[in-house]
Amino acid sequence: MFWFFAIIAIAIVILIKLKLPYLIGSMGESFVFDKLFANLDPEHYKVLNDVLLPSTGNTKTTQIDHIVVSNYGIFCIETKAYQGWIFGNTNQEQWTQVIYRYKKKFYNPLRQNFAHIKAIENLLRPRLKKSIISLIAFPNADKLKISGTDCVGYARDIVHKIESYTEQIYSDVERDEIYNLLAAADIIDQEARDLHRQEVRSLK
Repeated sequence: MFWFFAIIAIAIVILIKLKLPYLIGSMGESFVFDKLFANLDPEHYKVLNDVLLPSTGNTKTTQIDHIVVSNYGIFCIETKAYQGWIFGNTNQEQWTQVIYRYKKKFYNPLRQNFAHIKAIENLLRPRLKKSIISLIAFPNADKLKISGTDCVGYARDIVHKIESYTEQIYSDVERDEIYNLLAAADIIDQEARDLHRQEVRSLK
């Protein structure tokens, strides 16, 4: 009986280790999506969440946390639900998360978002009038120490950054066409999404 409960306990620990980062990430993405949806004027902004598009990079597909399509431009947002202090520079390949004495390196999300932007560009190129704007959200961070860019911030900062673009680039018709193209291209097949997660894990 002891071994039975021991095996169950080990299985639970393994499950938590595998699923907990995914669940924390999902909650962070949901929080940012809610902020975007609640604060951006729906007459001018349309928000897509958790979009999976074909990719020509290291994986067959790329997962984009949020895309905002507006009259004032297209914004590609990567959410990182990391806690603690976050240190980084636009030119660094690795950024650092610090929680007391614990330190963890992670891939520069601006570089990660570059691959996302390329996937969007491949889909929209004939319709693009301006470069897609890359933004990085850290909704759970205690302190952000990022140099070389003003495109990294908390959820509220990302909303304010999007709203700071006021020059009209796309008409309502053009905006809606772009939104519909992205929505139609989103791969919703669960098997494909599971395969994407496996490919991403194999790269780590």
